Amino acid sequence: MKIARYSYQGAIAFGIVDDDELVVLTSDPMFAGFDTTGDRVALADVKLLAPVIPRSKIVAVVSSEAFVLRPNTAVVGPGDAIVLPAASDRVEVDGQLAIIIGKIAKNVSVADAPGRVFGYTVATVVTAADLTEMSATRAGAFDTFLPLGPIIETEFDEAATPLRGLINDEEFQSVDLGDDDRITEETVSALVAFASSVFTLLPGDVILAGPLDTPAAVVDGETVTVSIAGIGALVNPVVRPA
Repeated sequence: MKIARYSYQGAIAFGIVDDDELVVLTSDPMFAGFDTTGDRVALADVKLLAPVIPRSKIVAVVSSEAFVLRPNTAVVGPGDAIVLPAASDRVEVDGQLAIIIGKIAKNVSVADAPGRVFGYTVATVVTAADLTEMSATRAGAFDTFLPLGPIIETEFDEAATPLRGLINDEEFQSVDLGDDDRITEETVSALVAFASSVFTLLPGDVILAGPLDTPAAVVDGETVTVSIAGIGALVNPVVRPA
């Protein structure tokens, strides 16, 4: 099931994607289930927003045993600008699969971890590469440094799925998520279990699952597109304020 969070006629709502329409939900399905209002809205008439705003934290996996946390203020949605900060001269982007937690998870087992996942979305992970040695947390914490979208897929098959990244029309990333067991149901479960052994995961929390591929530098005026088959394409312009 594909879930969108969107703005329409001045209000923010949630809907189930049905071809070129949205079946309007009564509320946030993560907390209220999938009851519908009976209304439908054309996808072309809405503005898609970041499908989730983490209420607590974003866990960016660095390796099997290491991670950094990113603030929820870094999150933006489809079409929103990635703003280059004055503090950095080299900003890089990397497309990743994002796991969205749907239920409270603390010290869950690998076997129980899938039941804590609400769904998956596309993430463009932005990093001020020249600041990482000073502070890995600061390097990824700037506002707009985590575009998410365009929708949440609740039944996504992680294995054997292509991820593609473009800067303008030039490809910088092309990887099959299932190659060499990079991202499978087992690795996703292991990530959720590991993170929950460190801190309590809350509904809406996001785990950036990788793949940790080769990032690419971006500059003012470029457009970044990251797509994952089965979820969709996340497109964001890059700007540097005057």
